[in-house]
Amino acid sequence: MTQSLSTQAVETAYRALSQWSSYTAWKHFQELQANQWLSREELDAIRWTKMRKLLAHAATEVPFYRDLWGSAGVDPRRFANMEDLRHLPVVTRRALIKAQEEDAFLLSRRNDYELTHSSGTTGPRVYLPFTRHDMQVKYAGYLREFYATDWRLGVPSAAVHYSGHPEFGGRYTGRPDRDNFLVIRKLVFRLAHRRILLKPYAKSESGDESILGEWYRALRRHRPFLLETMDFNLVTLYNYIQERNLPQLRIPRTIVLATLAPGFKKTLEEAFETEIFNRYGPHEMEGVAYACHEHRGMHMAIDSVHTEFLDNANRPVGPGENARIVLTDLDSRLMPLIRYEIGDMGSYLDEPCACGRGLPLMQEIACRTRDVFETRNGERVVPSRLIAVLQEDPSIRIFQLVQVADQGIEARIVPNPAVWRLDSEHQIKTKLGAILSESEENIRVIRVETVGLESNGKFCYAKRVV
Repeated sequence: MTQSLSTQAVETAYRALSQWSSYTAWKHFQELQANQWLSREELDAIRWTKMRKLLAHAATEVPFYRDLWGSAGVDPRRFANMEDLRHLPVVTRRALIKAQEEDAFLLSRRNDYELTHSSGTTGPRVYLPFTRHDMQVKYAGYLREFYATDWRLGVPSAAVHYSGHPEFGGRYTGRPDRDNFLVIRKLVFRLAHRRILLKPYAKSESGDESILGEWYRALRRHRPFLLETMDFNLVTLYNYIQERNLPQLRIPRTIVLATLAPGFKKTLEEAFETEIFNRYGPHEMEGVAYACHEHRGMHMAIDSVHTEFLDNANRPVGPGENARIVLTDLDSRLMPLIRYEIGDMGSYLDEPCACGRGLPLMQEIACRTRDVFETRNGERVVPSRLIAVLQEDPSIRIFQLVQVADQGIEARIVPNPAVWRLDSEHQIKTKLGAILSESEENIRVIRVETVGLESNGKFCYAKRVV
């Protein structure tokens, strides 16, 4: 009853702000909430209407796109449907950085924006301008993702981010960030979300158990209904609790920004008495896709972001085929992101969801584009298949797969001493070799005490260092 009254109070306050002030996030959120239950045809019409307005704006008001499309001999104002987008060049992260340096978005003429940035996991860090209005539109998409889990405003929540997350302002990375809207966001999360933001794992290697103890104690005190975190954080916290035989944490809902093998996901759900949801929300554009209770995949928010799945020749692929993800933010105007290659790989599903939402489905992210493994015979292998095999192996606490310069695979394993057997190493080689079609001599299992994190604080289960 207390949570219900708290939710009513916060939602009433949000509604009043939308009616009587410039803080209109609740109005945008209600529109998005209604949209998800529309038919696919109605959603396609919304997407095309927003796309036409965006393309017209970019073609006339943004020098970067005006010049890019002019050089390609394309005028998107003449497009008749979404399929015509294929005529527009795909935009890379480096092209955006160069355009910013040349003021090709005319940001020097504006003083009403602040900057956030991409995480830097899939390439160079991109700084992204946003206005107060932009912030509210994206926050509305963020709320829709969280409401899909049954969490509501006014209900306790918690977050464990990576150390380079913009919310920390560069405190743990040595790269200070300036964001005047950060204070507003902190107030919203603390008061409306009743959220505690836990100290991040800020070491370059796994194995720091002091921070895990802090997380455990804070979560026991706060008792959040929902926890938002990364896979590394949840897995290491799980290991910490299991190895010490500590009382179980009960967190009814967990949003994990990563792909977990089905069996391992079930193990974590049982351990934390939780239901795990995935969402796809890169910093460049929040709210790309989110899971519902059916967990068949993630619903693509086509009323806010247009998502394409392209092969190496920029041609659309079929359902279920892993390909490069290219995104268009339908709401951005300050620095539009149109056919932006985000640096991730994934696939889409050509089937409706049993939940009744009209938003189409995509599968969980397969990997970063640059981390697709390549076998000695030239076959490309998405490492999510390899990760799933090792995640479900109880003899492994945590691991990292690394493809090195000779095309060999190193499996860096932190073993679980209670379960590790004499033949565990051979079993790992056999499992990986079956997927890679490689002989075991090309797979090296290396037992280690720790595994490394990225410079921004994220952890990658698989990566290429070729």
